[in-house]
Amino acid sequence: MSTKDITPPPTATSSAAITSRSSLEKMTVKQLKEYIQENDMEVPRGASLKLKKDIIAFIWGYTAGDGGANDGGDGVKGKEEEFGGAESFLNESSNSDVTRQPQKRKPTKLSIGTGMPPLPSQPTSSSSSLEDSINDNNQEEDEPYYLTPKDRIVLHVLDRYPPLHDAIISACSTSNTDTNTPTIDTITTSNIDQCDLNSLSYTTPNGLGENDMRQTYHPLLANATQTDLDLVFIGTASCTPGVTRGVSCTALRLNWRSHKVVDGKDVGFKLSIQRTSSIKPGKVSKIFITHCHGDHSFGLPGLLCLMGTDRDRDAPPIDIYGPEGLRMWLRVAIRYSVSRVVPPYRVHELMDVPMAPEWEQGHRRNGRFYYQLKNEGGGRRWGNKGLAGEDAVSWISRAPMMNLEPSRDFGEIEGGRDIYPRYDHPQCHDGAPVWEVEKDSDVSVYAAPMSHGVPCVGYVIEEHDRPGRLQPENVLPVIERNHAGLIEAGVRHPMKVMAMVKNLPVGGSYTFPDGTVVKQEDVVEPPRKGRKVVICGDTADCRGLEGLAQGADVLVHEATNTFLPGVDKDGDLRGVTRDAKIHGHSTPFMAGEFAKRIGAKKLVLNHFSARYKGDQSIESMTIMTRMERQAMKASGLPETSVACAWDYMILPIPRN
Repeated sequence: MSTKDITPPPTATSSAAITSRSSLEKMTVKQLKEYIQENDMEVPRGASLKLKKDIIAFIWGYTAGDGGANDGGDGVKGKEEEFGGAESFLNESSNSDVTRQPQKRKPTKLSIGTGMPPLPSQPTSSSSSLEDSINDNNQEEDEPYYLTPKDRIVLHVLDRYPPLHDAIISACSTSNTDTNTPTIDTITTSNIDQCDLNSLSYTTPNGLGENDMRQTYHPLLANATQTDLDLVFIGTASCTPGVTRGVSCTALRLNWRSHKVVDGKDVGFKLSIQRTSSIKPGKVSKIFITHCHGDHSFGLPGLLCLMGTDRDRDAPPIDIYGPEGLRMWLRVAIRYSVSRVVPPYRVHELMDVPMAPEWEQGHRRNGRFYYQLKNEGGGRRWGNKGLAGEDAVSWISRAPMMNLEPSRDFGEIEGGRDIYPRYDHPQCHDGAPVWEVEKDSDVSVYAAPMSHGVPCVGYVIEEHDRPGRLQPENVLPVIERNHAGLIEAGVRHPMKVMAMVKNLPVGGSYTFPDGTVVKQEDVVEPPRKGRKVVICGDTADCRGLEGLAQGADVLVHEATNTFLPGVDKDGDLRGVTRDAKIHGHSTPFMAGEFAKRIGAKKLVLNHFSARYKGDQSIESMTIMTRMERQAMKASGLPETSVACAWDYMILPIPRN
């Protein structure tokens, strides 16, 4: 409310002085009680008028002609807490312990600043039994009524994203045609209950990539700086793409050389949008597939075709990694579509990917195998080798028998490896194996099995530790003192001794002509720990990855579904969690719990159900904020370390 619209609070002399509810809200508790006494208002027996909001509700209901039956005292009992026990933490006050919420009137149109009392068909209500976290001792004048958890989240989102707040303010001013109704400069605790955001038509910000307002204002990214390693979330949906989300695909940019892409469906189309932006298809050098489901593999042939149009045929081959059966499936798809534009590639298969022990085999009527979640938890051996050799008519079992050889005319070259698991790896956990997928000079990639309905893996990309920095102030004086002696000893450029000292092995030393011995640990800082990125596949349990993932700088974990009171009409969190596990998926709480177990520094959620939009509307942002807070509660991480990913989100990963 702008200052020109604020009028002094009315004196408590007569009911005629009260022309609107906002007039009551500007009065103090003492003035309100005096107003009741001076106007001989009958307070119902048992009514509790301790809180300012209850007093206002009583007076306003009384002056509206209902004698306080609707608004005062115990007229209407509050409903169960709108956001449920699982989300009681949505109250930003850490001391709040709210168990019930009052029913709130939902206006049919924007009515900011109007003096109309509530219509009989739209009664307001309050509950005298509320344990309100905002009491009358610390209540400010701009908090005249109880804020629901939903109000708090909406205010939090609007405060976090100024462009969205400005768009809604502009729409409020445009839609307000009543000259007697003041315009608003901001949405606050005193007028949010009068803003019907669901029916308000406003312009939703729609920037992509670096132009997305979340890239600037989200707490995880607000203070981010450019680095030589970052994640780009090309798609963040599960199963089927939508208008606001493409299906899962994540790129890891090693800006000192090339890109790595993890999973992909319809990636070719999405990357074509960004051909000159975040990801250049021609720079992708390695592709990692987590499992065979279509939303994680169907886009691979199209992506290869797109890369072939932007890549030299003499360039190094593209390395593709994935569970057993990927090589023959890709060979057939490219050969069937006669895709000669595909660049040189080779496929490295992760052999014998086991199913998690909780997924037991079943039989369909036609004799084919399938897997069904029977139990939960670990303790049993990951001995089932998935579909390979178990289902006689499965693709994986038939693939080795197909007479289709690789052909350079269709891109495939020799050199693809069969990578077998290690059950004796030092980072094995819960009896699950580890695959040593790739080891370059600067980065190593590992994999471990996930708990899903088909053989599935998650990947860990680990940067090698970097040598510590040389401390020249400890070496330079010794070099200057021995300058002549070094030249006599055959060192033409004595200053190059600094590089020799820096490259000494741990525990090594260098002896100068005057007898001074310089030890490596005295002049070189300890090695700088490399960064670690963990990208889980679809999973109901990541415990197989727990050993490899310890101390991750970033954990990317799926959160397909959750329970949101007020949004989901039926069910509860326990039921949604059970259904998610049955389908081999996770919730934000499950992701947060795993992040806590591995000590992850940052957690990014992705792979959302199609019912969760990914645009920049207040509805979408409010839901994503609530999901982030679920993960925050489970992980113990602050809001500066947790985010629900959106398409084209860019997350820099700073050096340790």
